Amino acid sequence: MQGSSRWAWLGLILGLVPGPALAQPAPPTGAPAEITVQNETDLTLTYLYIDPAGARRGDDRLGQDTVPPATTYRARLGRQAGCSFDVTAIWQDRTEEVRRAVDLCATPRLVFGDAAMPTLDVAVGNNSDTVLRELCASTTGTTGAWGPDRLGSEVIPANGAFRLRIRTRDCTFDIRAVFADDREEVKARIDLCAERGVVFDRSGVPRPESRSLVLANRHFATVEQVYVSSSSEADWGPDRLGAELLPTGQDTTLELEVECRVDIRILFPGGGSEERRAVDICAAPRLVLTPGWVAASAPDAATPDAAMTEPGETAGVLSLRNAGPLPIVEIYAFPPGEPRGTDRLGADILPVGEVLDLEAPDGDACTADVVAVFRDGRKVTRSGLDLCKAGEIEIR
Repeated sequence: MQGSSRWAWLGLILGLVPGPALAQPAPPTGAPAEITVQNETDLTLTYLYIDPAGARRGDDRLGQDTVPPATTYRARLGRQAGCSFDVTAIWQDRTEEVRRAVDLCATPRLVFGDAAMPTLDVAVGNNSDTVLRELCASTTGTTGAWGPDRLGSEVIPANGAFRLRIRTRDCTFDIRAVFADDREEVKARIDLCAERGVVFDRSGVPRPESRSLVLANRHFATVEQVYVSSSSEADWGPDRLGAELLPTGQDTTLELEVECRVDIRILFPGGGSEERRAVDICAAPRLVLTPGWVAASAPDAATPDAAMTEPGETAGVLSLRNAGPLPIVEIYAFPPGEPRGTDRLGADILPVGEVLDLEAPDGDACTADVVAVFRDGRKVTRSGLDLCKAGEIEIR
């Protein structure tokens, strides 16, 4: 080795002579593969779109997930060459927040809301026997300005509870609860900073006017249960007879808090049942339960019996008596020239010697043809009967 070369290597070893430059790693040229999403609002984040600035909206970055309030989420971006992105957040109440040209290389974190905003944590109780479907909280209480449903996809079951979180500096709220039957209850001017709890028990739900309905059992069997509910309600509610029964030939009066138009369901001891929908009990507060009453065109309250007839007044009902040797299994009453329609007996029969009251088949049209079918298949037809005229006919 020559002297100069020896001194050069010695200088390199001792650091006196600079050596060749070493290659440095290149700075990153794209956004990170993952970013952090921080939800500091009081609503659940349901959809999140992160796309290169100016590009069309792509896939939801949350997939099947959501980001509840006060939580964080790691959203995957994959390989992205640039740093500038358009961000669209969609919340549980369908509101959107759009941010344009966000530099995710400089700050790989998306924060929604204000972490410094105080949080009200309120216990909401449902002390009723009906599911609470919707819950809103407003500082104004203005109709149509209640804001989002705070339950999101949840409900509060009967006698259940829910934790309501609200990011706010306010304390006084109007709270609105909507139940599964669409009835609503509002608690006005509640100081949630002081009380930190609210209970709904339907005591504030506007109740329908109390109405009386007389049920006259003219079936050939005892009625064991009676259900009456407003036609707008989703379920039947309680048995209106309670521990009582309604034997054949007897009447009972029900006191009901329902709308005028109701649905009625009766049950017999053997398990059979009959239903009739959209009965206007304000127009006809007395209903006669006879075979075929479910197919009647109008409530039977227009069909009085002897007990309701004033002296000297003729009761407008025609009775049919089975004077034949066998039970009658089908009875049809229909306007002349028209189809028979529904069997008036339904699942019942008319035993030998028993009587069935017939109502007019079509409102004010009293004239009808009547066909009776005995158990052996024999048919008896009586044409042109006046069903609005009091009296009794025999079928043999």
